[in-house]
Amino acid sequence: MSEIKTFKSLLVANRGEIAARIIKTANDIGLKTVAVYTDADAMSPHVSIANEAINIGAGPIGDSYLSIKKIIDVAKKAGADAIHPGYGFLSENHNFSEACKSSGIVFVGPSPKSIELMGNKAQAKRIMKDAGVPCVPGEEVENKNDRELMISAETIGFPLMIKAAAGGGGRGMRLVNNITELQKNCEIARSEAKNAFGSSEIIFEKAIIDPRHVEIQIMADNFGNVISLGERDCSVQRRHQKIIEESPSPAVDDELRKNMGEVACAAAKEINYSGAGTVEFLLDENKNFYFLEMNTRLQVEHPVTELVTDLDLVEMQIKVADGQALGITQEDIELHGHAMEVRLYAEDPSNNFMPSTGKIEVWSPDNSSDTRYDNGIVEGQTISPFYDPMIAKVISKGKDREEAITKLRKSLLKTALFGIKNNRDFLISILSSAAFKSSEVNTSFLENNKFDASAVSMKEFEKAIIGAVIFIDLEAQENKMVSLGLEPELKGWSNIKNLKYPITLKVAEEVISIELVFKGLTSFDVLNSGTVYKVAYKNDIIMIEGNEYPVFFSEVKNNTLFINISDFSFKVERVTSSLISHEIEDQGNVLAPMHGIIKEIFVSNGDKVEKGQIIFILEAMKMQHEVSATGTGLVSEVNVNEGDQVEAEQQLLNIEMEE
Repeated sequence: MSEIKTFKSLLVANRGEIAARIIKTANDIGLKTVAVYTDADAMSPHVSIANEAINIGAGPIGDSYLSIKKIIDVAKKAGADAIHPGYGFLSENHNFSEACKSSGIVFVGPSPKSIELMGNKAQAKRIMKDAGVPCVPGEEVENKNDRELMISAETIGFPLMIKAAAGGGGRGMRLVNNITELQKNCEIARSEAKNAFGSSEIIFEKAIIDPRHVEIQIMADNFGNVISLGERDCSVQRRHQKIIEESPSPAVDDELRKNMGEVACAAAKEINYSGAGTVEFLLDENKNFYFLEMNTRLQVEHPVTELVTDLDLVEMQIKVADGQALGITQEDIELHGHAMEVRLYAEDPSNNFMPSTGKIEVWSPDNSSDTRYDNGIVEGQTISPFYDPMIAKVISKGKDREEAITKLRKSLLKTALFGIKNNRDFLISILSSAAFKSSEVNTSFLENNKFDASAVSMKEFEKAIIGAVIFIDLEAQENKMVSLGLEPELKGWSNIKNLKYPITLKVAEEVISIELVFKGLTSFDVLNSGTVYKVAYKNDIIMIEGNEYPVFFSEVKNNTLFINISDFSFKVERVTSSLISHEIEDQGNVLAPMHGIIKEIFVSNGDKVEKGQIIFILEAMKMQHEVSATGTGLVSEVNVNEGDQVEAEQQLLNIEMEE
């Protein structure tokens, strides 16, 4: 491991899992590390693993992670002579790179000019076309009026994609199928783009139907050396954002890999690129590939490339920024095995992937050596509405794709995440499916297959049975520890008859009272309303009437059982009071689905609304979300104004329901 000569202290201008990942490598190669954090991120692991951590304000990103002046000032105060931007935030902001340069601080990334050239999608496409790189047909549409937008759209043809010109990651991206959808989606795309990248400029592109999303990882130094580190297939997406990535792509053979790699390297050379970068392509069914964009930064999915190449991309970035040559050639790059990554999001897949906020009650990643966890969360931490909902990544490697899937699924089954709605179960259902295992995936994979994690779930009463058995088993283990030599065969025995054990549990919103009768060391009769269920619990498997449910994780906290069983997770609360309140839901109340900011209100007091009608636009986690009427009637009271920040489940509006 070569010594870093031009700087000794590295500030990481980011947060969460990517900040922690960069800090770990920087620590390993002997650099002093400086973390920055907001009030909302005070508990984030990246704060504690850095040599120094500096608070940069409250949660909103405009005054913290997106403030160039604040980041530069903090770096100077900490004596940091280099800055790594991670991804997102300021990572592709050429003004930030220039500000670092002007301040005598090394920017771990490409030059300001390279970032600027690729930072605008419209400009990037012009450059790539001139360089002979195949591009998706499209047009720049900045400053066009509504009529001109319609003409451009009809010229390109439907379906078309609206994209933010200044950035990627699915922000400001909208698929439009016909002319009637155009204006509304342009407005939403511009707003999202402005919020995420500080620019509302958009472009139109012809939508290539059902392509694969395949990207080439490149690495370049300041001596003209550019190499390709293979491809990643990122086709499984929701809302145009990746959730599963793998390398190599099942659709790419050696010849196509070589061709795409050469084009990507040529694109990098065209702009005198240095550092880590990714050239993204759409790959159609005939193996034609089209330039999509170039990300002038480290990618979220870089770990899969690291696992198949045995290279540390962050270390390579730092060495290039230090003025070192790559030290390896294209001939040295070989891909070994198959790697796969899933992104754990704080969101609700059953509710259109609505972001979720709240406190993490349980976080227990699998400790197997088969998988790598890049995460930025701890138990007790609050997931705020200010940032992207991705909270962790789980990455596996196998000798082939099948083994990589098997290892990844196994680790997810053992991973526990509670307190916020999340996509763990949803990811497991994808990895378990024959459709995904067949490797015939494209960017419409989720829409075409309609995965529903709740479909493999069970009835609330069955969950209560499982909860009761585990509660009783844990109690029996505790009692055994304090008993005076009581043999385990005597568990549940009395000299009168088999002991009955009543227990009341709350599962979701349902309160269930049941009675367990011990029938032996590991078997029970479970009674409810005159019905008897035969249940057994042995070797981490619960059997209910002959149906097996393997238990992968269970933990009790404050009378609540958190459990991963079979392919899904849930929690069961033990009711210790005989007084159980039942809240009556008033369908006339429209509540905020999450923390966020009210961007638009479409109704006023006295307006008539129909059930399902869109009445608010709520902005949270860099995305805009539609809030609809819960019923049909007259608006009696609007409780918020545009620009208000609201909390989850705060009442926004009341509707006097029609009889």
